[in-house]
Amino acid sequence: MKIGIDIIDIERMIMSKEKLARIFTENEMEFFQNKNWEIESIAGLFCAKEAFFKAIGTGVILSQLHDIEVRHNQQGAPFFKLSPRLINEHHLSTAKIHLSISHAKTVAIAVCIIMQFETSFV
Repeated sequence: MKIGIDIIDIERMIMSKEKLARIFTENEMEFFQNKNWEIESIAGLFCAKEAFFKAIGTGVILSQLHDIEVRHNQQGAPFFKLSPRLINEHHLSTAKIHLSISHAKTVAIAVCIIMQFETSFV
């Protein structure tokens, strides 16, 4: 089992839509638009990506930010959609990945737990 956690001051996510588009996928940008660009939502998804990279032990890889996308199921629970490249590169084909995101007025936090991964993932 691997775990990653990230917390951020929400104000750090105040930036232009152009800068946000470097971090987030088109689907994530659409999600923000549907949420009226709530800074808490933006910060939460950023924390989720950071928590994932911490869980796999690499730290954020800027070139792979679009290879990981935060989506939401019908009940609103967040989950990751990973690119095939990211899955293969980090041996995640058999992994079970869990995600939790929360925020208060000034901070957002996310936790990622990766379980049942291949033995080559250390």
